[in-house]
Amino acid sequence: MVKIQVNLNNFSLFSRIFMFFSWILPYKLFINEKGIVYPDINTCPNCKKPVSKNGYNESKSQKAKAYGLSLKKGRVVCSNPNCDFKINLSKSIFDKWFSKLSEFIESIVLSLGTKKLSSPAIAQHIKESLKIQVSSEYIRKLLNKLMDNVKEPSLQHEPSGVVVHDEQFVKIKGVDLKRISNVDANNPNVYYDKLHADRKEETMTEVCKEIKKTQKKIYAVVVDGCIAAHNAYIKTFIGIIIQFCLFHFIKNVRDAYKEEVGYGKGKSSLPLQYLIGFFSIINIFFDHERELNYFRQLQNELNEHIQRINNSNYVLLKKKLYIEDFKEKYDRRATKYLHGIRKARRRKKGIKLKLRTEEEAKKLLETAKQYNVFPKKVQKQIDRLEKNWENFTHCMRDDKIPPTSNKVEQFYAMTLNWIEKNNLQSEEQFYNWQKFSLIKRYNLPLIGEGIFSDFLQMTFTLLLVFGPS
Repeated sequence: MVKIQVNLNNFSLFSRIFMFFSWILPYKLFINEKGIVYPDINTCPNCKKPVSKNGYNESKSQKAKAYGLSLKKGRVVCSNPNCDFKINLSKSIFDKWFSKLSEFIESIVLSLGTKKLSSPAIAQHIKESLKIQVSSEYIRKLLNKLMDNVKEPSLQHEPSGVVVHDEQFVKIKGVDLKRISNVDANNPNVYYDKLHADRKEETMTEVCKEIKKTQKKIYAVVVDGCIAAHNAYIKTFIGIIIQFCLFHFIKNVRDAYKEEVGYGKGKSSLPLQYLIGFFSIINIFFDHERELNYFRQLQNELNEHIQRINNSNYVLLKKKLYIEDFKEKYDRRATKYLHGIRKARRRKKGIKLKLRTEEEAKKLLETAKQYNVFPKKVQKQIDRLEKNWENFTHCMRDDKIPPTSNKVEQFYAMTLNWIEKNNLQSEEQFYNWQKFSLIKRYNLPLIGEGIFSDFLQMTFTLLLVFGPS
């Protein structure tokens, strides 16, 4: 209990000061006019002689001094030379404030840790912002302790019954692992996200069994072309709808074109005439008429130039050179146009791709086959599309089923970037990061309610009492 000295101008802070000092000693405490804290005792409990209040010790806490706090701890000694009764206020007088400071620092470390700042960077931030020197090793150990105390958050949304499955390749100290993930197609729920040595059917089946423990009513899943995943879901979830990811199909078609007719770095560029064929295929699922019309216009212009050159009086060698020059020129124009389209789609309010209806898709598939000659490897992809037409078009019959596995791809992009996924130091690091990514994904608070305000209130109270006069 604190005896209030009204001339110290601290009467309005009574309740806070009371909370701060009331637990320290069995004696009452008071603060005199000079700001010295004394036990409120006048006679010795042993010999009943008067006590002497002859001086004080200043707290040597560097943390306290960093905040301008200068605590004077009064000494009490029995006046009887034959009595050994004395009281020195404990060094722990600032412990309550230190505990609030520690909670505040931990909240900062936790918050910065979720942003994947390194331990040295966090230590530097604390030094610059709080004027407190801590080592990077202390921060590393503290972060590990805090991560151990953070539980993986539970699901925050009602499952929709439609999930998206995908895998990501990661490395831990040079060892290749497979990150297998399963998320809800219609809300932020993450049902599975773990590392495995492989993605064989046995592994995928075990993954599906784990998912089934909490999600028994899954009626549809979006997967890529991985046969192991396809078979595992069919075995585990009887009657489940399998939607093949259209994004992965388009990527396979693109890779087939690159292998057959690609040129340049990584064979990433396609001649104009094959770009038309490629976009005729992806136009089956999404509206790409804009690009197709532009490419056809370029092709007509190019054909006119080729015809003019062929009808000229140039020698055959020159004709070939001029024709090749024009082809390169129009290929560059097509590539530049595509680059602009991609940038427009990446913008927040950019061009959005529209999914076709199943009827439109069937007609466009027949049109693409009629007006294009496809390389052999591309034709294999088209044959696969026709053979598995139902699996590629569930999304056109049920708007709850997405056409692609982009939900997982976006989840991957937000949790591990390309550099991080190839430079993990341990599985523990991966799972700790995943805890934090889920906390942010579900919009759960990382910092306990009131930690910052409690620390500020206590610091301001102590500054008014023990700060510089």
